[in-house]
Amino acid sequence: MSASLPATVHPLGRWMPRTRRDLRLTSGIVLFTYVTLHLSCHALGLVSLDLAERALRVTVVLWHSPPGTLLLYGAAAVHVCLALLAVYDRRTLRMPPLQGLRIVLGVTMPLALIGHFIATRYAFERFALAAEYSRVVVGLWANGTSGLALGLLAPGWIHGCLGLRYAFGHRRSWQRWKLVLFAAALLLPVFAAVGFVTMARELDVRRSGTVPTAPQDATLREAREGALVVYLALIAFVGVGRSWRSVAERRAGSIVWIEYPQRTVSVPRGWTVLEASRSFGIPHAAMCGGRARCTTCRVRVVRGASHCPVPAADERRVLERIAPNDPAIRLACQLRPTADIAVEPLVSVATSAARAAPQPSQAAADHDAALLLVDVRLDPGDAATSAAAHDTLHALARAFAIVDAAAAAAAVEPHRHSASSWLLVFRGEDRAAAVARALAVAERIACDAERLAAALGSELGLAMRTALVVHVGRIAVGAIGPGATAVAGAPIDAVEKAPATLPSTAAALTISRDAAAVAGLGDDWRWEIASDESSGEGAGATAWSTVALAALRDR
Repeated sequence: MSASLPATVHPLGRWMPRTRRDLRLTSGIVLFTYVTLHLSCHALGLVSLDLAERALRVTVVLWHSPPGTLLLYGAAAVHVCLALLAVYDRRTLRMPPLQGLRIVLGVTMPLALIGHFIATRYAFERFALAAEYSRVVVGLWANGTSGLALGLLAPGWIHGCLGLRYAFGHRRSWQRWKLVLFAAALLLPVFAAVGFVTMARELDVRRSGTVPTAPQDATLREAREGALVVYLALIAFVGVGRSWRSVAERRAGSIVWIEYPQRTVSVPRGWTVLEASRSFGIPHAAMCGGRARCTTCRVRVVRGASHCPVPAADERRVLERIAPNDPAIRLACQLRPTADIAVEPLVSVATSAARAAPQPSQAAADHDAALLLVDVRLDPGDAATSAAAHDTLHALARAFAIVDAAAAAAAVEPHRHSASSWLLVFRGEDRAAAVARALAVAERIACDAERLAAALGSELGLAMRTALVVHVGRIAVGAIGPGATAVAGAPIDAVEKAPATLPSTAAALTISRDAAAVAGLGDDWRWEIASDESSGEGAGATAWSTVALAALRDR
């Protein structure tokens, strides 16, 4: 009996909020649902006032019920508190404009919710005034505040739309339906505003509707003003708290130095690496706005790993997908170093800054080397549209993280071979040792690629296959510009022509006869020559064989 309990509970636990981020998203979805239903009732006023009233009664029954009341007002309290806490946690308010707009709208949203709550639920509980259009619309229309009431709905609606876009914009389903979602986000508030005005004019013609008495109206006004004062005091409290914390940290001298490849900056202890980058204008990718979702802000901790706190639940779940075996990879939006560290951003950002002064190019030199080509193929399936391109770029970034982590562990530099392939060069006088290192790195990449393929299939519906090619030979290596190194030679050409297969799993590679001979392998393997080489190369053509990595481990 007890053994079967976890299997029963697990599906529910998967959807339960487990972190502050999950709780903020869940409460935001509840509030967005409330606003959507509210605007939909307004929009039905275009059809008829009676239909809008009937729809409103259904929503009133839903939200006035004990579960609905607990869900709605609990979500509002949680969301507002977590939003103010998130603003307090930020060490800098420098951020992309769209993210700043979302925060400003989120702070102003309660101004509309407070007024709506006082005019509807509080009025109902205090004076038994029904939450009906015949009362609320007439009251707003008579007071000349209908335009203000409609305008105050905009911050909540836009804030919710931006929040959903940041949370789910990277998903394939969102990309597939984004035009429909954009149309709905644009048209629903327009229809709601027109429906509201239509109902107000109809009620004005009918001369019907009830309004609160003068004493009731005064009481409601006092309650609304009191609630607004409390909320504005909370905002002021957060602002004062941020200022006091900043002064206290600087007086205490709790400064952390963060070294980037291009410069070193100092920030008070408690800042995230991403906040430090934004504060000093250092280009740093962060597609999700710094909420541990997209992984584009990831960095490699080059020095000072002991000064990095253990990843929290949100960061740990993401890192388990992209770099489960590399503790040096961290998310800059979550990493708050306790002392000096050195980091290296792993996702480059296009910048208009002037290029560095060219350095003298080093003369090209010949080297014996083992070569490992990693070629990633992505199949978006039926959704091969512009929407799938975003998923493809995200997947390629995660694939590169795997290759880059494996290359760093082996102390080699990955050369970008094409948009979806990388070439790792293992130089050394001992060819056998170089080939052994290449095979070990290939095995690591294969294992990580299998896990990534499974994750991409479940998350984005992408089919990913990885081809691995190993060869050995003498190549030329030289600088071709500032910070750029090129490799060339016959082994490079042979790797490009290799008949690399794309197996159903990544646990296989294509190896040349030369590399296999150096490693003492391949006596009983089946060899074939690439078609481009078999026409005219003769004895100089390279023979290839595709083998399972498990077969290499057994030898």
